[in-house]
Formats: sequence, structure tokens, C-alpha cells
Amino acid sequence: MDQTAERQIGALHIHSTYSADGRWPLERCKEVFQQDGYHFLAMTEHAEGLDREKREAWLSACEALSDRSFVIIPGLEFSVGPGIHLLGFGVTRPLRGPSIAALVDQIHEAGGVAVWAHPSPAALNMIYPCAGTLDGMEIWNGRYHGVQRPSLQLLRGLERLRERHPHFHGFAGIDFHEGDQDRRISVAVASARSGKEILAALRAGQFTIRRDRLAIPATGVLSFRQQVGIALGAPFLWRESDACPS
Repeated sequence: MDQTAERQIGALHIHSTYSADGRWPLERCKEVFQQDGYHFLAMTEHAEGLDREKREAWLSACEALSDRSFVIIPGLEFSVGPGIHLLGFGVTRPLRGPSIAALVDQIHEAGGVAVWAHPSPAALNMIYPCAGTLDGMEIWNGRYHGVQRPSLQLLRGLERLRERHPHFHGFAGIDFHEGDQDRRISVAVASARSGKEILAALRAGQFTIRRDRLAIPATGVLSFRQQVGIALGAPFLWRESDACPS
């Protein structure tokens, strides 16, 4: 695919050895994901373990490994409280927000995209008060929700959130840490192949979540047939859309 093409296939929520629990170096992540057909990675290294020296090495590596065929977008994962993590796609330095709202503001000030990571359905009650400032939440996380299908409860929660906050989008992340994880949860982004433009498209919800036949727009809106297919785990009911939402 040409680097100016309108659709870039990417993997979100990726950890390398720059995270304490990551098992693959950044070079290996690029090699394997590129072989899998991906065009970009949105990294989310753990902010708490990134000192100044390590951060500078990480940013240099992200830049050195990015080229016309493949882009590595720096980003961080922040721990806000027990079981509460926020992703800052595009954020390149640790932030110290004293609250969820303050951290979201800081992520935006740093030019990042703020996403609530791997929520359980029970966490929706905590997300509702923050939805006005967040860019979205993961409706599908490969480690926490399983790789076969997203949670219908989270999809329905997304629908309710978007009634009041139409800018709020559903994201999907592999939450990649090691090589034996399933790598098929992707996003197809409507943008050119550059970190800046990909981040802008993610922020605007101009992407589609994909795994095999299943395609879910950032709005989370599914046909009745798709909902039944997800509930039953029946791939033959999953209709695939070729268009990224605008």
C-alpha cells in the first residue's frame, strides 16, 4: 500500500521491552507486525517505569524504526488507581495528574489521545462522569476481554455514552506484551501514513475495529445481525464494512 493511501492498518496498545513486563524489543515488534501486514503500531509503554534516560532511548528508537512503510507512534499507559489505567496515544513523557480529569487534560495538552484502558462493564459507572473529556474507551482488549469477540455490555455502554458525548469513541487494543498473544485485533484508520495524521484520525473516530470478518465502527453501532453474531460467537453473521467512518 502506498504511504499516502487512505487506509492504514494498525495495532493499538502495544508494549515492548521498554515496559517492565514487555517481552519483545521494539525492533522485533516492528519486524513481526510488519510481516503480519500492519502499517503502524501505537505504543503504550508503562509510564511509571520510564526514567529520563530510558525515555530518550525509547523515543530515539521509535523515530529510527519509523519510515515510509511503517510508523511507530510513541505513547504511554498511566496508572490512575487500582485497576484504572488511561492510555495516552502520542504522549512522550510521564505525566502526574492528581485525578482522572487532570490526567486527561494533561494528555490533551501533550497532544495525545486519551482512552480508558480495558474497562470491565462494572467500570462504566466510573467512566460516565469522565466521558465529556475522554476521547473514548477500549470496548475490546485482547488480554482482558478475550480475542474472539468484544463485550456486548461495553458496546451497549458505548451507545449510552455517545448519546450525550458524540465525540466519545470505542477503541480496541491487543494489549500486547509477548509473542504468543493473538495479534489479529486491528484498526483500519482513514489517514495518510504519518504519526500526526493517524493520531488525528484516532481522535476523530475515523477508524474501524477489525478482526477477521468482524468490522466495528468507532461509534460501536452494529446491525441486529452483527449483535446476534457476537452474542452467539457466530462469524458467519459478522458483516464486514469496507469503509472507515468519517
